[in-house]
Amino acid sequence: MQPPTSTPSLKSESAPPGTTTADLFAEIVELTRRASSSHGLLTGAFRAVARAFASPYAALYVRHASEVIQDDWHTGPTDPAFWKPDLQAFLTDALTAEGARAKRLVTRRGRIKVAFLSAPILDAGGAEIGAIALVSVVDDESEVVRRLASLEAAAQVVSHAAEMHVRNVEAAPVPKHAAPSLAMARAAKVRSPVELAFSITNSVRNKLSCEQVALGRVNRRRVRILSISGLDLVPRSSPSVRRLRAAMEECLDAETPLIYPQETADTADQVNAGYRLHMQWHAAAKGDAVASIPLYDGDEPIAILSLRRRADQPFTREEIDELRARIEPYAPALCLAERAARGLLRHVYDAVCTGPGQLLRTTPFKTIGLAVLVAAVLAYMAFGTRDFSLTVPCTVTAAQTRHVAAPWHGTLATTTVIEGDRVQKGQVLAELDHAELDLQRSELQAQLAVLEREADRARAARSAVDLKLAQANQKLIRVRLASLDLRVEQGTIRAPIDGVVVYGDLRHRIGSVVERGEPLFQLASVDRCVLDLFVPEADLDELAIGLRGFVATHARPERTRPIRITRIRPAAEVADASNVFIAEAEVEGPFDGTRPGMEGVARIHVGRRRVWWILTHRAIDYLRLTFWL
Repeated sequence: MQPPTSTPSLKSESAPPGTTTADLFAEIVELTRRASSSHGLLTGAFRAVARAFASPYAALYVRHASEVIQDDWHTGPTDPAFWKPDLQAFLTDALTAEGARAKRLVTRRGRIKVAFLSAPILDAGGAEIGAIALVSVVDDESEVVRRLASLEAAAQVVSHAAEMHVRNVEAAPVPKHAAPSLAMARAAKVRSPVELAFSITNSVRNKLSCEQVALGRVNRRRVRILSISGLDLVPRSSPSVRRLRAAMEECLDAETPLIYPQETADTADQVNAGYRLHMQWHAAAKGDAVASIPLYDGDEPIAILSLRRRADQPFTREEIDELRARIEPYAPALCLAERAARGLLRHVYDAVCTGPGQLLRTTPFKTIGLAVLVAAVLAYMAFGTRDFSLTVPCTVTAAQTRHVAAPWHGTLATTTVIEGDRVQKGQVLAELDHAELDLQRSELQAQLAVLEREADRARAARSAVDLKLAQANQKLIRVRLASLDLRVEQGTIRAPIDGVVVYGDLRHRIGSVVERGEPLFQLASVDRCVLDLFVPEADLDELAIGLRGFVATHARPERTRPIRITRIRPAAEVADASNVFIAEAEVEGPFDGTRPGMEGVARIHVGRRRVWWILTHRAIDYLRLTFWL
């Protein structure tokens, strides 16, 4: 940590502490007596220490009774953001080290001297569970030593106060009727059964000084471990976890608390009593004492609590019985948290699984009623009939389609429609350039005028041969003119039917040459549409011309229209990698709002069939084809 480059004024903080050590200790003792929770005690004692040391900024971090307690303190005119980053880093270093630590800092000008002080907070076994860190104004090195010793003494008093508070809470009698309520209240604060299980295991571990505590949920005579103290996740494939689960299931089978090693009874008796899996757990744990406790909700086992502690602290029957009395009220709370955390699918699954069992556990009259209901359902399935329908995919196709091609080799001059436009019969779609044809027509008209003069000259000369020849040439020219007029008229491409332009956007081809017979437009009539139904070959025998049904398109699924099958194509076709037969159906009534190419679903009413056949015919056909029945 680098010394601060600048520091605010510390006039108020440079004064000596406002309270004596005796006053501080007395205040901590009073807090111990009045505090309702460990969190309130530790934060209150921390603030009392910070005030006693007249610290401009102080920080606390403690892991106590499965709870992480963090707090900070600030007083005076200084900005807490000036101290926070450096002091929090100093506190983090103090949590990884042992004992009290101090770091003296001096400003660049040397006028103000401060020190970072930290002291550990210990549990009853002497293990460090947190630390207090604060900023203190000091004059010299000797004052740093005195302040650090005072802070260490205060931290020890806080540690003893926290341990005393826990003992007082444990020693306080809890009424039997209040224990379930407290457990339910605690369960209401958690978001999942795993969170409640971790809270229970960590709390038991701290109170009994165990090496490991695990809680498993019982489900159909099997145990699923929810939490293991000290671990964020349960590695279910780990050999140690499998060994622990086996010991829990041994306790579940025994339906009584199991302790190994016991204070009495020799090894042979323990093996015969069914302690074999606990013995294996004990051996794998290098001789640690192990125990398992079944937790009941009424007569049903709900969970298994397993504990492991150092070999020099074996479990006693009285200790296990007392722990069971304290933890067993949490078994219903664990079930409540598990039910509250279920999703929709889990709710449905539980209702389906537990519904029949609850019905069977009802009164005899209800059982008789249930039996009559089941018999009626079976009779209906065996002898009853209902409408059978085929549901197949379909595609909308136009009843009338026309293709428009280029009448002759020429240049595209104009186009007036694009895809999607509605057109009427005779409407101009496009035009080909006929300037060259107009020139040829003018030339032929000039030739015709010349031939007329020749015919007049032949009449005047009374030459029958020349007259016949001139008239024949005139007829030939008139035929060629009619051919040119026809080509010019064909160059104006018109719609052959009323409909919609399905294909033919020629805007980008204006000025380009089109070949004779080249497709230019495709028109489809929308006044009447037909449906192509894709029927699987397994259902072909159920289909017949004249059957009726309904159709709904993907574009308008809320609207259904009646249909009637008019034709069934004789040959099968492949669609979506399956063999199907295509049946054509016409829509009865208006079919507005649809376009060729739309897809949908058609429902064809085949007739009445036996209920059992409707439910089983697919499976029966599969068995016949697979096993040749």
